[in-house]
Parts: sequence; structure tokens; C-alpha cells
Amino acid sequence: MAAALLVEDVVAEFLKAFRREASGTWICVEPTTFEGPNGRMQVTPGTAFEPGSTFMGADLAKWLDEQLAKLGRRTSH
Repeated sequence: MAAALLVEDVVAEFLKAFRREASGTWICVEPTTFEGPNGRMQVTPGTAFEPGSTFMGADLAKWLDEQLAKLGRRTSH
């Protein structure tokens, strides 16, 4: 159980580096490094991930939505 809480804390922390627009686009608002679906990723402020676009072989907008949903949070914020 403690490991699951730790994972949730890590996910919640890196999600703070992004802002989700109503269109579903995620925009990085502060530098961050995290383990993404295809390995370690470094993202700089201003980088935007639109639904359906790929970055390092992954649809990061969809993946970020999935991470947010795992925390039990809605995708509109």
C-alpha cells in the first residue's frame, strides 16, 4: 500500500508541471523530468501536447489524461 501511495505522490507532483486546456491540450508550465510511457522524458516550459499528437512515440495528452484519471481527478481543470 505504501508503494501505491508513493507512485500517486510522484504522479501528482509531475502533473503540477502542466496545465490542461479545455481543448485537451496539455502545456508544460515548469521544467520537469519524469518516467513517461516510453522512458524518461524532460519537458521545458511552453511545450504543448495536443490530443492525437505524438512525442517520443507516445500520445502524451492521452497519457497525461490517464495519469490524472488514476488519481481520481477529472480532466477539466
